[in-house]
Amino acid sequence: MKLLALILAYLISHLITKPQRFSQYGWFQSWSKWFVSVVNWPVSELSVIAVVAIPVIVISGILLSVFDSTIGNLLVAILVLGYCIGPKSLEEEVASGDIRSKLGIRKNSKISLLIKEMTEISLKRWFGVFFWYVVLGVVGALIYRLSERLDFYTKDEEEIKPSIKKLMKILNYPVAWMMVISLAIASDFERIYKKCKAYMNIENIKSMDDTFLYEAADFAVENCEVESENESSIEQVTINVLKRMLLVWLVFVSILVILAV
Repeated sequence: MKLLALILAYLISHLITKPQRFSQYGWFQSWSKWFVSVVNWPVSELSVIAVVAIPVIVISGILLSVFDSTIGNLLVAILVLGYCIGPKSLEEEVASGDIRSKLGIRKNSKISLLIKEMTEISLKRWFGVFFWYVVLGVVGALIYRLSERLDFYTKDEEEIKPSIKKLMKILNYPVAWMMVISLAIASDFERIYKKCKAYMNIENIKSMDDTFLYEAADFAVENCEVESENESSIEQVTINVLKRMLLVWLVFVSILVILAV
């Protein structure tokens, strides 16, 4: 069912433009500000966990209790994934030609910066949501998106910001490695492996540094896509690589489903 929900949610999000109201998280921004101002816990990590956990428990509990059936659970999964997937697809932004302006990147900026930003956006819009949905179901998808929104809404000078950054590192680190594995499969496995080998150590695990993901993506786009047409823009080549990575994920999930049957 998870595979079907992933595929349907992804297709719907790309074929049907989501209503603006269905892409807003203003309610969560108001909730987080109110909670942090009222509940002044000495341990900021507990505040961050509570800010995310309470709405996740309430939303998932209500939806799964109301739609208490196999079809109902599928509809809930599609609904939650549709809500948690990024507000606009990268393909649309690349096709419109204003991806650089959307990301705040100047035309004379380095290509590696553009690739890094597009990879990071894809992690936040697609891969993070999909990974945690596969691991924890709709609860995982909600945890990731609300944590990402909390990071987005919280200013750097606020006291709980370091705790939020730590939470996002925990959530993003396994996703980054899964993205690199899918990148290696979808591109040049040997060269990508050599590029990331230096990061396969205990020190990197402790620091949860995901720099390897952006270096591997940049290397793959600029060195492994030799078959791409000359007239293809770097933006188009990057989005093609990211979409192939996502396809590898869907194939991997389908294999897990087959093995579980």
